[in-house]
Amino acid sequence: MLIIICGLPGSGKSSLSRRLKRILPAIHLNTDKVRKEVFPNPKYTEQEKKMVYDEIVNQTEKQLLKKRNVIVDATFYSKKYRQRVINVARDTKTKYYVIKCILSEEMIKKRLEMRGKRGTGVSDADYEIYLKVKEKFEPIEEKHLEVDCSFEGEEQVKKAMDYLGVKHGKR
Repeated sequence: MLIIICGLPGSGKSSLSRRLKRILPAIHLNTDKVRKEVFPNPKYTEQEKKMVYDEIVNQTEKQLLKKRNVIVDATFYSKKYRQRVINVARDTKTKYYVIKCILSEEMIKKRLEMRGKRGTGVSDADYEIYLKVKEKFEPIEEKHLEVDCSFEGEEQVKKAMDYLGVKHGKR
């Protein structure tokens, strides 16, 4: 199974991904981690983004070919990037699910400010980056679930697990 977790910066993608990983036997791939591994001082150019998504697609394919469940955590603001990872699922005959994390702009701004003050996490996204990505975010045309990440973590997980058709952490 491939779970594609997407949404704007600060919307709760990584938190939901980590919660699901605690329940599901899955590999968690995250573009922020890959970016820091490939580019210690990223500039966030289009070329860098392409290289990061190329690596995410490659890692996803390797894991799916090993019949492992994969959670991919990225903004996937562009249809072309979402489609590439969906194509990997189709090519490997793997069932895939798309989950979009949503949150009010006010809450995202607060989260990004707190993240910046704490200096925690691997994401460099700040409110300015959020606004740029928001402007470019292309609608999701595939069947997907929207999870409001203002709700408690357990409620988010329950909604996601229901969508995935997973009960008691087993598929």
